[in-house]
Amino acid sequence: MPITRSAFQRYRLIDEVISRHPRRYSKQRLFELLREHCGIRSVSSLEKDIQRLREDHDAPIAYDKRSNGYYYTDPQFRLLRLMLTPDDMEALDYAREVLAATQGAPVVAELTNALQKVRQSLDIVREVRPEDGQASGRKVVYVEEKVLGGNRQYVPVLIRAVNQNRQVEFRYHKHETAVAPTASTVPEKLRTLHPILLREVADSWYIIGYDDATGKERTYALDRMSDLEILDEPCAVPDTVLAYVSEFFEHIYGITDTTDPVEDIVLSFTPLFGRYVKAKPIHQTQTVLRDDDTECIVKLRLAPNRDLLMHLRSYGEHLKVLQPASLVKAMTESLRAMLERYER
Repeated sequence: MPITRSAFQRYRLIDEVISRHPRRYSKQRLFELLREHCGIRSVSSLEKDIQRLREDHDAPIAYDKRSNGYYYTDPQFRLLRLMLTPDDMEALDYAREVLAATQGAPVVAELTNALQKVRQSLDIVREVRPEDGQASGRKVVYVEEKVLGGNRQYVPVLIRAVNQNRQVEFRYHKHETAVAPTASTVPEKLRTLHPILLREVADSWYIIGYDDATGKERTYALDRMSDLEILDEPCAVPDTVLAYVSEFFEHIYGITDTTDPVEDIVLSFTPLFGRYVKAKPIHQTQTVLRDDDTECIVKLRLAPNRDLLMHLRSYGEHLKVLQPASLVKAMTESLRAMLERYER
């Protein structure tokens, strides 16, 4: 339940007093402080706030009768580490409105999903107490460590460039380069791009833009960029490229480019894996064509590319590609090449 601004102000003051001055504030003294700064009118209001802090936020508030004051049984506990303030929520809502006006519904949906992840993470943090695991001798939660894509500080810079319709300049290191760049190597040449949109895939960020030299759209990974700067020159992206990029990324899995057209991709899963795919769809275009005791058939509306092929391979013997024929052929050749590596 979202916390009100007045409640947050009271919670923050209670948290500050208890954490900084343990056992020094009695109920009456704490009430007088909250009455002066927050305008509460009764001791019972303070008691309700303390109860909510204990129940809703797991604040380990206790009362020392000898010292006649409140304290935290866990001296390391800080309430503000586990809360989004009303100002935080207002800022995020404002960001949503700005993105809706400038970037469209898909970007807003991504932000909404991100906010849900933040709230869910906070809920988990509130529930998991380090002392619980220590007492039982086992960990309560195991979380997979993720290596986030580098240069995430470039994301707001590139969003600014897109919003201001300005070109950007940067250096770029390709994976195909035999040797990674060092301080002694000759720096990569500066590239200029008319940025169109950003895309996040598997915790890595990419910028898609128009390249004057080739007259086509190009995709660059932020973790391979350096020396990024926003230029004064305005973007000049042909309408055909804008339309293509908008349509293309509506019907693509991952980030890799492809010359294949958008078409119906029909996949047959075993009943067990069909349940996984229904619970977590491969793509937003996914629809279920058939689902019974023998198989689960789904249809995607995508342009086949390398990222999709790699993902489909991860299902192993639980998947059979039915159409299109070109993807069936690509899948067969990929699996044969993989098998040959084991038969050498």
